[in-house]
Amino acid sequence: MNLKRLIRLSHQLISFILPQSCFLCGDNSINCLCSACLAELPYQNLFKNIAVNNTQVIDIQAIFPYIFPIDKLIIAAKFHQNLAVLNLLGYLMAEHLRIENRPDVLIPVPLHSKRLRQRGYNQSLELAKRIAKKTGIPLAYKICKRVKETLPQTSLSAHQRQSNIVDAFQVLELKKSWRHVVLIDDVVTTGATVTELAKLFLNLGVPRVDVWCCASH
Repeated sequence: MNLKRLIRLSHQLISFILPQSCFLCGDNSINCLCSACLAELPYQNLFKNIAVNNTQVIDIQAIFPYIFPIDKLIIAAKFHQNLAVLNLLGYLMAEHLRIENRPDVLIPVPLHSKRLRQRGYNQSLELAKRIAKKTGIPLAYKICKRVKETLPQTSLSAHQRQSNIVDAFQVLELKKSWRHVVLIDDVVTTGATVTELAKLFLNLGVPRVDVWCCASH
């Protein structure tokens, strides 16, 4: 392991185990958010659906709107190796999801191998782990992969996001018993990424594909 990676992992471990102050307000806190900031988060289960083709629709559930301070928390968790914040977001998703129809499996949206090496972890997988632990729903994170190295979606227009993500994923394994699959992602904006991945499962015969995400625009 090179020195740069060792230092990064050390910082991640320290931020995960020993947060010294509230990430948002700076007050002393044994957790990454103090109780006051935690209580003021804009909890609001958002539901929407996106048409995948002429006959199939995927349902999307988001725990928060993508506004301050949720955007700040997600950026810290996603791009700045703040695993304490990432762990908290996963816990909040697990606590506040409305699970009316229990799915057969949770599948995190995969990262391309190059980006995974750069970041060190897949934030969607980390969220999914917390949800699986809380709910007992099985987690499968090796059955699909991102085969196309795409540009970051945040830098693109809605039309560019659609074309950028085409043919980006491949399903490697699918159990015949899976009748209801839930994809886990951190943020859904236009829905281009989750729609592209959902298409694969629907085309392979899975009757129902939903999306659970931390936040949505």
